[in-house]
Amino acid sequence: MNNNVITGLAKISADMGFLSLRFNYRGVGNSDCYEKDIAQKYQYWDASLYDGNYSDAVADTRSALAFLSAQTDAKNGVFIAGYSFVAVMGSIVGSDTGLVNAFASISMPFGVYSVRFLSGCKKVKLFIYSQKDFATTVDDTLKGFTQIPSQKILELIENSDHFYRKQETLIAHKVCAFFLECLKA
Repeated sequence: MNNNVITGLAKISADMGFLSLRFNYRGVGNSDCYEKDIAQKYQYWDASLYDGNYSDAVADTRSALAFLSAQTDAKNGVFIAGYSFVAVMGSIVGSDTGLVNAFASISMPFGVYSVRFLSGCKKVKLFIYSQKDFATTVDDTLKGFTQIPSQKILELIENSDHFYRKQETLIAHKVCAFFLECLKA
């Protein structure tokens, strides 16, 4: 919620007139979690991230989307932008709800998570990746991208890594420009 990519995106999107929401998943930061001990929270997230049991994270994403949608009439559409693990969660929720018009995924960890859930998704999708991302390789990104149906865009941010330091504004403008184009369509 407070990393450089997300805060940059939230600021630029708000400056461009988008209503924006950042949130923590349960057990992250000061958010509540049924696991109270730090070691139990670590085990909880380890299982969520690596055992494929991220149903709580999907539920949290759906709740955040419902909250955001209730704050506006959403007549112009709703978009999701996610970074890293949240790119997966946002893509899952964005692909299976009629409320979301399009979504952007920044540093989608291709090769770590299956993208089969996108096999029937006809919505417009933006994927932003870097050359030196520790969460995925360029080869895994290109391979994963080919498995996703059309209405998709792949953007490379050169000379960058997973954290996109000093590239936050560029990324935010790319995502917002993508969402603005979706509004025109």
